[in-house]
Amino acid sequence: MPSRYPFLTGCLLALAFLVPLKSEAEEIVLSGPPIWESAPLVALAETQPVAGVTFTFRPWTSPEGLRKLMQGGAPAMAVMPAPTAALFEANGIHLTLLSATITEGSLSVVGRGAPVSSLADLKGASLALPFKGYLPDLLMRRIEAPGPESWQPYYTGSLNAGMQLLLAGRVESALLAEPMASLAIAQDAGLIRLAGLCQLWRNATALPDCPPAGVVAINPALTSRPELRRAYQDAFRRVADDPGSAAVLLSRFFPELAQAQEGYSRIIARDLPMPEHAPALAAFYAELMAVEPAAIGAVLPKPDFYGQ
Repeated sequence: MPSRYPFLTGCLLALAFLVPLKSEAEEIVLSGPPIWESAPLVALAETQPVAGVTFTFRPWTSPEGLRKLMQGGAPAMAVMPAPTAALFEANGIHLTLLSATITEGSLSVVGRGAPVSSLADLKGASLALPFKGYLPDLLMRRIEAPGPESWQPYYTGSLNAGMQLLLAGRVESALLAEPMASLAIAQDAGLIRLAGLCQLWRNATALPDCPPAGVVAINPALTSRPELRRAYQDAFRRVADDPGSAAVLLSRFFPELAQAQEGYSRIIARDLPMPEHAPALAAFYAELMAVEPAAIGAVLPKPDFYGQ
């Protein structure tokens, strides 16, 4: 039916085109596993500090899931092990690193007896590790070659089994991440931190830095904008100032970490923005290359990988 007020209708339509439509916010998917390093990304999703951007945190649970995320067409930023990022790059999955992370105090050799200054001091004791060829194993092998006179790996095939085997007395020591190290010591008064991984690493490599074992990378769908870098750095600084707070943040996605506050409180975290700190990460990759070249794709990353 024709409008009884054609002039008024025409004016309203004209005004409608003059009123700007509300633009949709850009969604950036943030992702990480259940480790301390993921907490600053969760903090970004909690605070939403960048105008025009919606941060959404979604955990990744497998390397394949991480690969699909970083190869997808949607903007994504993810925490991942440093070797994984290098391996992706070597296999044509191009990423840009925003930063690397050092978390001193997050990994300890736990066992009975007196503290040690080198793995050779274990004198052939069994040491539980999750998986052969994964980063914890590579770090330990670079620190000291295993053998009957130093240490002997016991691969558990699980991230949590090392603590249980240690408590049951089935292994003599274990490399445990927080909060498992603190939980094990709380359950058995005879257990202590025999050594921190960072100090063992420094003694063995003469490098000044603890291993920058985790990195934050963005995929090609997301340009490295200054406001995103600043937002991440601010979030990292807040969590690093109160490292135990990471437990509360992470428990919203990983309920098992609700008890991690005490263990996480021991962590001294440092953010290494790229490309300024590229030499520290490149030196770490060179050490891994000497132990197991395949772990990083048998080639050292090129400068553009670091954003240079």
